[in-house]
This record gives sequence, structure tokens and C-alpha cells, in this order.
Amino acid sequence: MPSSAHARMHSFHASTRPFSMSHQLLPAAPQLPGAYVNLLTKLVSQRGVSTQLLLSGSGVTIEKLERPYWQVDFACFDALLRRSIHLTGEPDLPVKLGLNMTVTCHGPLGFAMLVSPDLRAAIKLGCELLHHQCRGLRFTLHEGQDKSTLRLEQPLASHQLGDAALMFLMVGLGKVAGALVGRPCPARAEMTMAKPDDAHGFLRRLFRFNAKSNQWVFSTACLAWPLPNADPIAARLVGAQCKRFIIARSLPAHSLGQTIRQLVMHATDGPPGMEQVAKKLKVSARTLQRQLASEGTNFSDISEQVRCEKAAQLLRARRQTVSSIAEELGYASVANFCRAFRRWYSSTPSEYIKVTLEEASHGIETAPVAPWSAA
Repeated sequence: MPSSAHARMHSFHASTRPFSMSHQLLPAAPQLPGAYVNLLTKLVSQRGVSTQLLLSGSGVTIEKLERPYWQVDFACFDALLRRSIHLTGEPDLPVKLGLNMTVTCHGPLGFAMLVSPDLRAAIKLGCELLHHQCRGLRFTLHEGQDKSTLRLEQPLASHQLGDAALMFLMVGLGKVAGALVGRPCPARAEMTMAKPDDAHGFLRRLFRFNAKSNQWVFSTACLAWPLPNADPIAARLVGAQCKRFIIARSLPAHSLGQTIRQLVMHATDGPPGMEQVAKKLKVSARTLQRQLASEGTNFSDISEQVRCEKAAQLLRARRQTVSSIAEELGYASVANFCRAFRRWYSSTPSEYIKVTLEEASHGIETAPVAPWSAA
């Protein structure tokens, strides 16, 4: 091995923080926005069920409900929704809960979608970032000449939401789309579940059951509908901040993905490769890949996320050229770096610098970026 490679390997091992292997390789459960539980507690309290009774034994506390942008595990939300149905005696509670979903309950992503230019841009932004926010779910837009679909999938076989939770999400998805455009969008929903015995009204009109996929089907023309709150300047500012915020929070604290993220983040001599990280974790590269796949991610995605996050920090500091930043982050060329940067921030590095200057002139506080080296 060349001396420079030896130095780089030594730098990587010396700069990473110590950690325990006792639980780091256990895949973390996927999560949903905690705001969904907040909506649920409000709905059942209107029916005489106390928040304390609903949350009893769930591990969710009143204090947690008051936190901004908290997350809830799939299994916990599933159990709370089933308990709500039992306590209220209302089998159609998931439908009512979905009709209470708001755009802004999705935090920064919701605000970024609200100021998008049209429904197509808002949906694409949501599809891109919701999987980072809720890695157990995947939303995909398929555009056809006359009809388009917005499909909801669960990519993790080991972590699946039940029918009640899926019904809530499908109804909520339709509610959010309507709220974005400010008017009804002609559409129908299709779900793989069997038709509920108590299906009536709303479900009979808009839903078809025993379908092949969970999806909304609507006219492609709706995608071009402008949003009433569209704001080009705000869309760029909020969109860039939203991506930084969600990417930084996309991996649970005790997941293997988060461990690898920290190792890559704190490397002081460029991003380490998968073999180096696997050796540090004392596992094979194949085991590493398999464990990451069970968490709905992979080494390449994590490495690119960290590099783009570091790139944003360096660009904001404005102490280096784009060329030197690309080289420092391990990109083979400036063009490759710019393409990667555009994927994550929807702008070129030079455009991004301009946006950050606009943020400063508007007094907008930007989302924090993790430090380059270990503290």
C-alpha cells in the first residue's frame, strides 16, 4: 500500500470516535412523524378519551408530544391507532384521522411543499424527501398521458404498517394534495386491503379495494395546477433548508446507518470507503451491505449525504474554490461534484452560494450543519 494510503487509513482510524458494537448493528425500526400521534390524541380527546389513557404503556409521554419534529416507531403508531378504535368504538377512525392531516404537520417539508410552484413540484419534493423522513415508506409519482398515480409502498418487509394505519395515510395523502392546490382534485384511491365491512360514504365514493397497489389515481392535468401559496424565492430558500434538515435527521440515533454516518463525517482525510468502514466495525463488507439494506439505505447513499452536507458547510464558509472542495470531498471531477450537489440541493454550488447570501440579507437563520471533524 502506498505511504499516502497508509496515512489516510491511519488518519481515518485515529480520528473516529470510540463506540460500542453491542447494539450498533441492530436495524432500527422505521418511524413516522410524531405529529400523527398529536393529531390522534386531539381527535380521541374530542370523543371523551383522555390522552393519558390512550398513551398508557406506549412509551409516548406528554412531554414528547410537546417536542417539535419528534418521531414515533411504526409499531407504536399502529398500536395507538388500534387502541383508539377500541376506546372510541369507531372503526372508521383512521378515515377521520386522515381527514385531519395537514400539510404543516410534516414540519419543514410541509412548508417547502406549500410554496412550490405547482402540484407536480410539490409532489416530487415530497417523494424525494419523505423516504428520508420515513424510510419504511416510499412514495412514487408515475405520470401518464391522461392519468397519473401517486403510489405508496412499504419497502421493508420486516416493518409493515397495518391496514388501519395505511388507510389513515392514504386518506391523509388525498387531504394534503387538496390542501396544497386549494381545490378538489378529481381522483380515486386504490388499496390492496379487503373492503371494510363498515365502508360507507367517503370510502364508497373514492376508494376501490382488493387492488394491486396502494395509490391515488388522478388526471395528469392536475399536476400543472399552480399552488395558491407559490413563492419562487421562498421555495428556493425553504427547499434548500428543508433538504439539509431532513438529511441530517434521516437516520435514527442507534442505527448502523447513523454509526457509519458519524464515522464518515468525522474522518479527517477525505471520505473512507466501505471496506475501511467495515474493517473499523469488525464486519465484512457483505454483512455491512446486508444490515444497511435492512434499514432501507446503503453505504453509497450515506457517503454521498455526508459529502453534500460537508460541501454545503464549506461553500457557506466561502474560503475555498469549488474545485478545491470537490477534490477534498473525493470527487473525480468538478462536474461530478456539481451533479451530486444539484441532486441534493436543486442548485449548482454557485447558485447555492447566492441563495445563502440572500438568506443572510433576509435575516434567515440556516439549519446547523454537523462539524467536519470530531469534537
